[in-house]
Amino acid sequence: MAQRFTATVPGTLGSRNAAGALVRAVCLDVERAHGCSGLEWRVMSAFNEAFNNVIEHAYATREGEVEVRLTVHDDRLAVELIDAGERYDFDRAGATTAPAFETLSEGGMGLFIIRSVMSEVTYEHQRGYNHLTLIKRLSECPGDSGTAGE
Repeated sequence: MAQRFTATVPGTLGSRNAAGALVRAVCLDVERAHGCSGLEWRVMSAFNEAFNNVIEHAYATREGEVEVRLTVHDDRLAVELIDAGERYDFDRAGATTAPAFETLSEGGMGLFIIRSVMSEVTYEHQRGYNHLTLIKRLSECPGDSGTAGE
């Protein structure tokens, strides 16, 4: 049976650490339970970039909340960020190849980083809500023993 964790925080950069504490704790538990080394830093890198994007883009002109949902399955960890901010053109903005580092501004690497460390990344906009889902398959973790509790 899947384990679920949820937090709703104000849509401000100052709230990222509070939501991130939950994400970090769940990742560390999954690392221990599944022998999945490096999960925490990979997921936290993606989460921080995704949360920053929500604040900088979705809530650039208005205030709101961010709901963070984590679901631990036997074979994967899903992290979802849900907000009611401005719609994001994910397909147009989403770099799937390495950006040109010599011409890159300070922004512009977030989606590349997210896609580089996660197994799957999906975005949907439905009924006024942005829904970003980050999936990390546990079989992709170095040191994965394939069994819980080791």
